[in-house]
Amino acid sequence: MSFTAHSFLQSTKWFDKLLIDYFNQEPPVQPLYSYYPNKDGFEKIIADIASKQYDRQTLVEVLIEQAQSVHNSTQQTIHNIQLLNKNNAYTIITGHQLCLFTGPLFFIYKISSILTLSEQLKKLFPNFHFIPVFWMASEDHDFQEINHFYFKNKKYEWALHSNETPVGILNTQSIQPLLEEIKKDKVFSEEDIKIFYEAYTNHSSLSTATRYIINHLFGEKGIVIIDPYHKKLKTLFSDLILKDVFENNIFHLVQTTIKQLQENNYHIKAKPREINTFYIHENKRELIIKDSNQLKLKTSNKTLSYQELKSLLNQYPENFSPNVLLRPLYQQKILPNIAYIGGSAEVSYWLLLKSAFDSENILYPIILQRPIVFISPKNIEQKIKKLKVQYSDILNTNTHQIIYHILEQQKITIHFDNQKDKIKNIYSELSEQTQKIDSTLIPFVNAELAKALKSIDLIEQKLNRAVKQKNDIITRQVSDIYENFFPNNIMQDRIWNISHALNVLHLPSMKNFITEVIPYVSLNLTKQEPFIIITQNI
Repeated sequence: MSFTAHSFLQSTKWFDKLLIDYFNQEPPVQPLYSYYPNKDGFEKIIADIASKQYDRQTLVEVLIEQAQSVHNSTQQTIHNIQLLNKNNAYTIITGHQLCLFTGPLFFIYKISSILTLSEQLKKLFPNFHFIPVFWMASEDHDFQEINHFYFKNKKYEWALHSNETPVGILNTQSIQPLLEEIKKDKVFSEEDIKIFYEAYTNHSSLSTATRYIINHLFGEKGIVIIDPYHKKLKTLFSDLILKDVFENNIFHLVQTTIKQLQENNYHIKAKPREINTFYIHENKRELIIKDSNQLKLKTSNKTLSYQELKSLLNQYPENFSPNVLLRPLYQQKILPNIAYIGGSAEVSYWLLLKSAFDSENILYPIILQRPIVFISPKNIEQKIKKLKVQYSDILNTNTHQIIYHILEQQKITIHFDNQKDKIKNIYSELSEQTQKIDSTLIPFVNAELAKALKSIDLIEQKLNRAVKQKNDIITRQVSDIYENFFPNNIMQDRIWNISHALNVLHLPSMKNFITEVIPYVSLNLTKQEPFIIITQNI
């Protein structure tokens, strides 16, 4: 089985102006980042990070402890963790929520991207070590975003009321009925079902189950997985938590950046909060908010004095959880990280934060847009080739525009007006001859003309009906093509689970997908082309 990859830089149909201008290094956006994602940018950040100090000993101790929480952490992973003791070892990070059964395909693509980038950088800079790290969003409490996946338009969902519990500590025993349903429906192969049974029934939490699955897929490549919900790691960040709660520095700095961008006609969706820290209380993650001269947990309304909060932070730093704006600073404070690969929303958030990094003297990493990947299986490729549809048209236009373009090219419409005029001329001559011989036969000649014209009308109708049927086939085929790339008008890798990809490509297991398809998911350090179409060769 063979594949071909095609890469594109997409237009503003899918990216907003801020991202497009970042990709193109436009002047208004340049103050928002320190290093651009190319070879020169990596040379500069590698030189600059040498002056930064990190508690590598604590980091390695925690990572080893976490890796040993599952039995399938590989020697390659342990070796990479130990390399972080060295001052010439740096991390390449991506992160995501703990998606059920690997969730949408971009979960897989994000992890594969940090592995690819680490390998590329090692070739460019052989005197340094680049360690791929997956940041588990174990503290996130938005269970509805991760509790399901789709296969053949059916939604498979974990029936659980999470009660705003950080998802990483959720007990996975109640997934058993869902596992049985997936097995009955043959969503995955027997080989993959065994992996999921092992992950979800033999591990006590969603964090360890997810770690087991990622190790199964990427352990041989030395993937390192970090769970930020850890006391020792949070202790390293506690000073910034205090600043966020008491000084609201992130809020003020980000607000200033947003105002500057809006003055340059950028539409910014982010709405920073005064306090960007949650507190995990009785297994519930609650936002800390100001209430007059005290603090309050938003959901339970539990109040805290400033002194109480400082005491809790000193005793239980692990229970203080950063939100989407504060988390990047936590990451960069505890890890010697030089690059982060994220989705478009993540890149937009990061571009708001440089002033916050500068104010704390924390290294701002290189930010890369993750690959946005579309798989085009054989049956879709056959339709694309037959209709001569361009991949760029699929990405830049919509179904109706593609259909119109194809029909315009073919211009298949049947009109027999010229032929009718010719027949009328012939019968006109016949009428003249008839008039000379026997005028009583003129009604007969006219009746025959009417019959002839009616016959031509009938032929025209039948041919146009055949054209319509052909056009209907074209319409269906284009709709099939577009639905493959944008199911429900959403990017494919945000909807498809790996099970769907295995089904349409006729691959037997997740490991086959990793070995046969993932090598085509690449990153280009010379130009930004984040859209990748992987076609199955006919």
